[in-house]
Order: sequence, then C-alpha cells, then structure tokens
Amino acid sequence: MAPFYPREAELKGMSETLAGLVFSFYAMVVFLSSPIFGKILPKFGVKVTFIFGILTSGICSFVFGSLQFVNDSTAFTILSFVIRGTEALGASAYSTAGYVLINNIFPKNGGVVRGILETFVGLGMSVGPAIGGLLFAVGGFGLPFYVVGLISILMAPLNLYVLPSSDDFKLEVKAGSFGNILKLPSVIITCSVVIVVSATWGFLDPTLEPHLRKFNLSAGNMGLIFLLLSAMYGIFSPFWGFISDKIKNYWYLMSLGLLFNSISLLFLGPSPILPFLEQTILFNILSLSALGVFVAMAVIPTYQGILDSALEGGFYDNLGTHSVVAGLWSSAYSLGEMLGPAIGGFLVQHWGFPKASTAIAGLNLTFALISGIYFFVRSNRATVCDDKAKSKSNKEQIKDVEIKIFTIT
Repeated sequence: MAPFYPREAELKGMSETLAGLVFSFYAMVVFLSSPIFGKILPKFGVKVTFIFGILTSGICSFVFGSLQFVNDSTAFTILSFVIRGTEALGASAYSTAGYVLINNIFPKNGGVVRGILETFVGLGMSVGPAIGGLLFAVGGFGLPFYVVGLISILMAPLNLYVLPSSDDFKLEVKAGSFGNILKLPSVIITCSVVIVVSATWGFLDPTLEPHLRKFNLSAGNMGLIFLLLSAMYGIFSPFWGFISDKIKNYWYLMSLGLLFNSISLLFLGPSPILPFLEQTILFNILSLSALGVFVAMAVIPTYQGILDSALEGGFYDNLGTHSVVAGLWSSAYSLGEMLGPAIGGFLVQHWGFPKASTAIAGLNLTFALISGIYFFVRSNRATVCDDKAKSKSNKEQIKDVEIKIFTIT
C-alpha cells in the first residue's frame, strides 16, 4: 500500500503525518499483541490461531479497499486506523502461530525452514510494491487490496486441509511467563539484536529514496534498488539458516552480522569519518547488497537463540514455551519496525543521511560488541562446566574400578 495509500489519503484530506502513523500503527499493534497471542495460543490451538489470523487479515484487506468510497475525511481517518489495526491483529496471530508450526513440524531443521520463510518474505517485499502499483494502475485504489484479501481468504481452507491437527503437537501448556523469560540474560541480548536489526531495516524505509534522489534515477530504477536489497536478504536467508542449524556456536552469527551491518552502513552514507569515499550509485548498490546479506546473517539465528535460552533456563520443551518464544520474537521485531522509521526520519531531518547512517552504524557496532562479549563469556563458562563434568565423571569411573579391584582381591 506504500506506493498509493498516501496519495489516496491526501485526496481524502488526511495529513501526511496521519498517513504515516497508519503505517506505524500496524507495527505497534503487532508489537503489543504478539505476546498476548503467545500466551493464549496453546488454549485455542496453533492451527486455529493460524487460520484465524489469515482470515482476519484477508477480510480486513478486502474491507480496506472499500475506503475509496468514504469521502468524509474524519471517517476515512478513523476507519484507516481501525481496519489497519484489526488487520495487524490477524498478522500477529498467524505470524506467532507460524513460528510455532515451524518448530513442531521441522524440529531438526528449523533454521533452514525459517530461512526459506524469510526468502518468501523478502520476495513479497521485493515484488509487492511493483504488483500493487500495477494493480492500482489497472483498477484503482481498491483492486490491490481486493486481490490480496481474496488470496488470503482462499489460503484459509487450504491450510485447514494441509496443516496437521492439534493432536500432532505437544499440547502441554505449562510454560514460564514473559516476565520469567525476560529474566534470562541471553534472551535480553538476543531480543536486543532483533530490535536493532529490525530498526536498521526500518531506518531505510523513509530515508533511502531521498538519499538516492541526487542520482536522478527513474522510478523503475529506484524500485530495482529496493528490489535488490530485499532480494539479497531473501537469497541468503536459507543459507544462514542452514549454517545456524549445522554449527554449535551459531550465536556468533548475530554479532558478526551486526558488525558487518555497521560497516555496510558506513559505506552507504558514506560516513563523514570516511571522507576519502566518493558518493557513487555503484557504491550505494554494493553497500545495500552487503547490508541485505548481513541483516539476514544477524536475524535468522535469533529465534532459535531465544528458544534455546528458554529451554536452558528451565522452560519446558512444549507448545506453551514455543508460543511464548514466538510471541516475544514477533513483538521484538515489530518494536524495531516501529522505531526504525521514526528514528531514521528524525535523524535525517536534523543531521542528513550520511550522519544518520553513521549513527545507526554505531548502534549496530555497539550491540555487536555487547553481544559478542556476552556470547564469548557464556561459551567459555559452558566449556569449563563441561570439562568439570567430564573430569568428575572420569574420577567416578576410576573410583568404581578401584573398588571393584579391591573387592576382587
């Protein structure tokens, strides 16, 4: 809706600020509702929650297209927030349930499957605006929403047939609260990584196009640059998912991803601390491509990181825990989506893009250091504990042998 909703809102007498808040309101509702769905999901069932979310989102999308027939400015504004907020509730429901489904259906390959899922997310972000713009040109404001809504509604019966029944899941609902899971330091660190990565991605939404205007790109070429960023994210997500499934210390992928994010953002500006770099379109394209790769590197292992931290912290490996983790992850990501555009717009307005991208690079670097140091210390402690356990086991085995020899003699 980004290519055409602001224009329609302006025609209805809606201010640019309010039109922008409609976008932020969606992320805010997901942020607030994801933990709630995470708690109630075991009671209603994963499959039911997932299908409810798809249906709600699809119906709301269909209804949103009908706003073109609302001519009163106040009514248009209120309905925009209400319908968009309700659609966000549906998205929160199916997103939270979706991550639980992945972990239950693919317990040993969750990273790869989440990576493939993110590939389709990247594909949607890439081609969505282009297809939406084409449908808008053909059928006006309503057609893009009617098509998306209809497809979503048709997906509900398909998933009803394809997805396993609730009997196939671990139905124990006993799990810790969000307050308890947030007491785990590793969960706090990992959620911080999710927020920073999401905010970094969101930072570019309102700032990248103005930054590239100096190159006098056509609308088509500008769209291709946005397509490239999402495409690199989608292409490399399964790769990082595969890596995180295969290595024990996948935690370091988060820290390294944040580190390389900061470098990419410094080159994208280019940063004032790199005065020898020239501002060229090729350099921007390469920087954005690298950013897409390393955003995927940082964010893909985070879900498994939160889940493993919860299990190591004493949570039960059941549907209740998976639901809490899914809700927490979705909430953290949505918080970043909400903060990124707001912070980015403010920084660019007052500092300009080079300094703003430097500030976001500094944020990534700070959390790369914090998370890297924490995971390094955590890994060393785990190694020491394992060595002590092995040493104790060996001593006990030697003692058993001595006792047996003494008994024989």
